[in-house]
Amino acid sequence: MLRALTEACSALARRLLEGFEIGNRITSLPEDEREITETLLDRLDDGRTHYGAWRINDGRDYLEETYEELLDGLHYITAALVRRRRQNKARQRRRVYVCHPFAHDPLANIHLVRAISRTLIDAGVLPVAPHLYLPQLLDETTDRERALSLCLELVATCDEVRVFSDAVTDGMERELREAKRLGIPVRFAREVQS
Repeated sequence: MLRALTEACSALARRLLEGFEIGNRITSLPEDEREITETLLDRLDDGRTHYGAWRINDGRDYLEETYEELLDGLHYITAALVRRRRQNKARQRRRVYVCHPFAHDPLANIHLVRAISRTLIDAGVLPVAPHLYLPQLLDETTDRERALSLCLELVATCDEVRVFSDAVTDGMERELREAKRLGIPVRFAREVQS
């Protein structure tokens, strides 16, 4: 049963190597790192055939077994890291990027984004709303590209982009393209009234 499960997991990993994002990540690794990853997948394919204490002159190939032990250790450590990442993610609030117009009426839009952010906090998510602080640090007329570049970096840190407007400005369009490029879900919501 366990071996069948291991083989199924290994087959799935191999399919991912051929076509999906994780496969692209593995195939883009430097050659030696890719070889380590592929060897670990082969190790999962083969399964562990023998266990037991090591004794002098027992006819076993200790170098090969040491290598297998290291691969097992790598596998268990990786599983523990994945488990820890999942636990941390479960404890973390979902980050929602607030996509909203700004330049045509900055003061009114800041007021609206504050109301939107309060609503998101009440819903249990963490709003990422650069409208609320970037204008204090950068001038919209002279530093627009720099501000938009920072916004795009913030989009990449979020779990979702939520659009709170019927009109999509050029800056918002760039944020939405970045979200799409990164595979971050985009959702359109009704604008919150202040």
